[in-house]
Amino acid sequence: MRILVASAKLLKPGGRLVYGTCSILSEENEAVAERFAAEHPEFKPLSCAQLLAAQRIPVDTGERLRLWPHRHGTDGFFAAALVREEKAREEKAPAEAAQ
Repeated sequence: MRILVASAKLLKPGGRLVYGTCSILSEENEAVAERFAAEHPEFKPLSCAQLLAAQRIPVDTGERLRLWPHRHGTDGFFAAALVREEKAREEKAPAEAAQ
């Protein structure tokens, strides 16, 4: 989670963050992605299925990418994609007023 949090600090609004592991364990995958999203509301999930479809990659595993050895012929793999949104207008107001 520390690498994810550190990487998130480097993104400007509109920047995309992808958390990926070579694991099938939910505590290393969904649990980390969900905890990060709960602690960083400025990041919103992106659909991995839609991102892959836009690249004409015919793998639909849902909002988060999950590959399985028995299903996809690969190692176990997980990915969650998020985008950093603009801060809420009310959060910007004090900074704008100071200008």
